Amino acid sequence: MNVDELYRLGVWFSTQFQELKKRYAALQAPLSHNASQPDKRPVESELDSLVDFLRSQHFDELSLEQLKMLGLLGVDAYIGPEGAAFVEGAVRTSNYDPATAVTRLNEAIASINEARAKLAAYVDAVDGLALTPDEVLADEGLITIRVGFQNDVAIDNVADWKNSAKDWYDIIRGLAMACNEKPEDVKVIGASTGSIIMIMAGTAAFTAILAQIAKHMTTTAKDVIGVRVEIENLRQKKLLTRAMEEELRRIEKDKSDNAIDTVIGLLKGNLSGKDGDVPVALSASIKKLLTFSEKGGTVDFVAPELDEGEDGSGDADDDELKVALIAAKAAIREYQGERESLKLLSSGPKSSSELSNLD
Repeated sequence: MNVDELYRLGVWFSTQFQELKKRYAALQAPLSHNASQPDKRPVESELDSLVDFLRSQHFDELSLEQLKMLGLLGVDAYIGPEGAAFVEGAVRTSNYDPATAVTRLNEAIASINEARAKLAAYVDAVDGLALTPDEVLADEGLITIRVGFQNDVAIDNVADWKNSAKDWYDIIRGLAMACNEKPEDVKVIGASTGSIIMIMAGTAAFTAILAQIAKHMTTTAKDVIGVRVEIENLRQKKLLTRAMEEELRRIEKDKSDNAIDTVIGLLKGNLSGKDGDVPVALSASIKKLLTFSEKGGTVDFVAPELDEGEDGSGDADDDELKVALIAAKAAIREYQGERESLKLLSSGPKSSSELSNLD
C-alpha cells in the first residue's frame, strides 16, 4: 500500500472513530451492569443504535487495499455490516450471557482503539515530516477505477503485461461501445506496486456498467458458495443423499455457466438500437471480465463525493452529469453491499437466532 493510501485510511478512520467509540461504549455500560448486578437494565435501545450505525457505514471512498489493511489491523470485524453481525451475535443469541457479551465487546473496543492509535500515529508522522501524500483520483466528472492484478492474473513479466493489456483493452472496448463511448475515453491515471494495481478514470456511464457487472459476478460467487454451504450443512446433519448432492451440484454449475447470459440480459437496455458489433464486443468483454475475476483479479471503485440533496444548477449539461454520477454511485454501493454479503457468507455465520426480549 502506498503512503497516500495509508494516510487517507488514517484520516477516514479518524472521522468514524468518535461516533463508533461512543456507541460501543453506550452498549457496553448496561451490559457491564447486567453482568455484575442482580437488577437488569434494558439494552435494546443502545443495541439498536449501534447496529443501525454500523449498517449505515459506507466504504465508498476506500480501496480494496485499504479494506485489507483494516483486516490486518484486526478491526474489520467490528465495523460496517460485519460489525453489525458481530454485535448481534454477541448479544442477540439464544444463549445470551451478559458476562460473555461484555468480554466480546471489550475485545472489539480494544481493537478499535488500537487501530485508531496506530493509524493516528502514522498520520501524525506524515504531517510531522511535512509530506504531502499524492492522491491519485480522477478528474471532476470521472470516477476512479482500480484494477488489481493478483493471484493467477498477477503481472510478473513483460509477457504477462502484454497479455493483460490486450485483455483489458477488449474489456474496456466492449463496455465503452455499450454506452456510446470509445475505449480511449477511459484514462490511465496511475499505478501502484505490491500486487500491481492499475488506476483508471472512467465516465459515469462506463463505471455504472462495470459496477453492475462486478455486482453480478459477486452475486454469482455468493450463490455458488451458498450452494456449497447447504451441501456441507446437509452432510454434517447426515441428511445428504447422492441424488440431493447431484442436484445441488447441477444448480451450482448452472449458476456459473449462465453468468454471462444473465449479465447480458441485465444490460439489454444498453444494447437497444445498437448494431451487431456491439453485442458481440460486450459479450467478449463480459467473458474476459468474468475470467479475470475467477482467476483472482479485482475491480474496485472510489465513489464520487456528491451532495445528492442539492437542486439542479440550471445548466442542462451539469445536471445531466450529476444524474449520471448519482446513478454510478448507486451502482457502486450496490456492488459494495453485495461484496460485504459475500464476505459475511464466506466467513460463516456469526450469530444465532434472535430473542424477542433482552434483559
